[in-house]
Amino acid sequence: MNKMESHIVVLCCLLAITFAEETKSPQIDAELTIDPLKINRIVGGHPARLGEFPHQVSLQLGRPPIMPYQHMCGGSILDEQWILTAGHCVKHLPDQMYLIVKAGKLHIHDNEPSEQTANVALIFINRNYKGDVAPFDIALLKLAKPLVFSKMVQPIGLPKANAIPKGVATLSGWGSTSKTSTPDLPNHLQKVNLPLLDIETCRKAMRLVGQVAEVHDTNVCTGPLSGGHSSCSGDSGGPLLLHHEHGPSELIGVVSWGVVPCGSPGAPAVFVRVSAFNDWIQSIIQNN
Repeated sequence: MNKMESHIVVLCCLLAITFAEETKSPQIDAELTIDPLKINRIVGGHPARLGEFPHQVSLQLGRPPIMPYQHMCGGSILDEQWILTAGHCVKHLPDQMYLIVKAGKLHIHDNEPSEQTANVALIFINRNYKGDVAPFDIALLKLAKPLVFSKMVQPIGLPKANAIPKGVATLSGWGSTSKTSTPDLPNHLQKVNLPLLDIETCRKAMRLVGQVAEVHDTNVCTGPLSGGHSSCSGDSGGPLLLHHEHGPSELIGVVSWGVVPCGSPGAPAVFVRVSAFNDWIQSIIQNN
């Protein structure tokens, strides 16, 4: 069987902020393996409705007026001052750049009356995350000032500790919509429904497409293995939700890594499984 010519990609970023806990000094090195994309988007998605994902935020890096702020990763609001994202989004940061969080956004390039902007005061990366494509790719950001909740800015709940999600999940983000190795970035927030895969099916699929990166027990994966729908560069750090017919949605995954071209047949997308980190999340928030 011929193996697909593909590359592993994580969705990366850069910045310069106060670090706390378990992180190394900033370095300019956000690359993973071959052809990592710097900015991501959903492949095969559809435009989201106004207020449909009020927990979604955009992590933006810049140094105005020299370099305007630009979207680099997604994230999720846990409460007024805490954002959950991927570790690789904030692992290696260049000097003299600044990270901000924008909430209440639908069109990433537009000035919108619903948007709120906050600086990042502290970054906490899980100490077991080694960088690049690796397990434990999760981080918390503490904002310098609280968000003000509204119809467009709301927190998302966590799943039960150690729960293994099943069924169909929903991904949202401003990542690339391209099915090639060249990013095509949307202005409008995108969404897509994706079937969840059990971990052994995910591992087998990755082996079949020739990838050797570890799919860890603390990951969760999505299909479809038929291709055409996936997270992509720019979606990194963003939310994967599980909706319940008779209850609130929960944040089950954080976009971590995948194979490019995004949405390639046979290639799952890999997320951090949030339920594996409930204790870590609660400990960081309670102690800081």
